[in-house]
Amino acid sequence: FAVIDSERARLGLLDAMLDAWQADLRADGMTPAQIERRVRRGEPLRRAPLLIVPCLVADAAYRYPDPRRSAAERSMFLVSMGAGVQNLLVSLAAQGLASCWVSSTLFCPQVTVSVLGLPHDWEPMGAIGVGHPAAPPPPRTDRDVSAFVRYL
Repeated sequence: FAVIDSERARLGLLDAMLDAWQADLRADGMTPAQIERRVRRGEPLRRAPLLIVPCLVADAAYRYPDPRRSAAERSMFLVSMGAGVQNLLVSLAAQGLASCWVSSTLFCPQVTVSVLGLPHDWEPMGAIGVGHPAAPPPPRTDRDVSAFVRYL
């Protein structure tokens, strides 16, 4: 996990990622208005006083001789990374902090590694904005789990 608590470093990363994202969207043929709507999704990270960039480091991955098991090994590391992120989010909530995971660094990993000076084998897996909540979260209604759970 790369923890970014300096405003200068945080804004430097976010500005570099914004430049990369806007360039990609322009190359896709999006209009300035469409680009503005898309990049607005990253605003929670700009407002957060602390950023955490979880990074996948797969140096302990077993090297299989075939693509099927190599892909399964990579999937295992990705799932483990997701579990680590979720555990961090739950831990932050238990401490009374607000947080949000945004996928942004997945779309510009080289920019993220370069700007933060991370080791080359660290793969950024999104970014987590952390701060104090502006208000208590609203109550949620119960969901019908039958759409995504099967009992066998």
